[in-house]
This record gives sequence, structure tokens and C-alpha cells, in this order.
Amino acid sequence: MTNYTIRPGDPLSAEARALIAELDAFNTALYPAESNHFDSPETLAAGAGIFLVVEQDGEIVGCGAAKHCGGWAELKRMYLKPKARGGGIALAMLVRLLDWARSEGLPLARLETGNVSVGALRLYRRAGFKEIPAFPPYRPDPLSIFMERALR
Repeated sequence: MTNYTIRPGDPLSAEARALIAELDAFNTALYPAESNHFDSPETLAAGAGIFLVVEQDGEIVGCGAAKHCGGWAELKRMYLKPKARGGGIALAMLVRLLDWARSEGLPLARLETGNVSVGALRLYRRAGFKEIPAFPPYRPDPLSIFMERALR
């Protein structure tokens, strides 16, 4: 497998914006607008949280973010280009985001993902996430899966 680096990134950079646009296009093809809960690059940059990128062979091939939501961290914008999948990079990204949440003293990590995002669901379940009801600011959605896991 090719070496990769996970590092802090700027969601407002051209590379990150292009990757986020690719992620948006991917999700828009799978789900209707009302079931997509996108945080814009501006929202990611302005909030209390962390935005990480994956660099492989000089190219940004993935990203992930975690937001400080008071009583929990919410994971957002987890994405890897198809060519970077299957080698453990997504799990490494997830571990880094959960480590950040622990360092912030947060007891829980939560997320929302789509019901047909089988790769994401497999990753989160393997990492100990369990399904829960919708949490704020979300409302129940038959196409959304809401999950959490304890961080302690």
C-alpha cells in the first residue's frame, strides 16, 4: 500500500473544496436534498472542531471533520476517493477524529450517515458505533442512520 499522511487541513483551500464538492456529488446521487446534511467549508472553518485531510502521493484523497457540540463530538465530512479505499485509511482517520474528541473531554461521538452507505456503516459499526434515535439538530429521516459511541 502507498504511504499516506493524515494532517490538519484548511476546509477553505481549493483542494479541500474540490474534495468536499466530490463528496457532495456522491451523496446527492444517492439521497434527496432533504436527506443530505452538508456542512459547508465555511461552516467547518468557522466552528469549534477539527478538519483533517489525507495526503497520498502528493494528492489530497480524503477528509474528515469533528465538531464540538457541547456534550458530544459530531463526525462530519468523512470521505475517501475510491482509489484510496480498502487500505485502512478510513479507520485511521476515524481514530484521529475520536482522539481529538477525547482530548476535548467529550464523552460521546455521534454521526449521521445514509442508510445505503454500506461502507461507512460497516466502518462505524466495526469501530463500536451503535444506532440511536435522531439527535439535535436532526429530525428522524427514513434514509438516515444516527449513531454514537462512548469515548471513555
